[in-house]
Amino acid sequence: MRIFRNLLIATALLAPGVASGQGAGVDLSTVTVRDAAGERAALADLVAGPTILHFWATWCLPCLEELPQLDAFAEGLEPGELVVVSVDTAGYERIADYLSDLGVALDSHQQVEGNVGSVLGILGYPSTVVVDETRAVIWRQQGSVDWADADIAEEIGALIAQ
Repeated sequence: MRIFRNLLIATALLAPGVASGQGAGVDLSTVTVRDAAGERAALADLVAGPTILHFWATWCLPCLEELPQLDAFAEGLEPGELVVVSVDTAGYERIADYLSDLGVALDSHQQVEGNVGSVLGILGYPSTVVVDETRAVIWRQQGSVDWADADIAEEIGALIAQ
């Protein structure tokens, strides 16, 4: 039932012209992010295969609760399977301090150019999408994900193992 619900959400909320798991992927090259060292990259360059893209903000109350769960979930992932992006416009120091205060070891990028909301049809934060190797959205969750839920972990794990 959960998979069916997520597929319905993905179909209903995808950016115009993007069909769930079909055709060419979304153009992630229009979004530039930077890492903790200040190095910039196109978001597309961080997606080499099936990838979980998680978007959050320091001003997002649900993110406060979700990030520690995501941090624990990420321990079982291979490098490159999860890309975390803050949409904050304040300096990166605020992001780093926020994560540190939460006791979260996630490496987060910061959106600096472009708009993930426009590119991916995101309506609010936190939001998570899984893209396949063509960058087509194959799973989407607007709002918090229960990363501790074994069914969710299995569902997402199967998607990124493809």
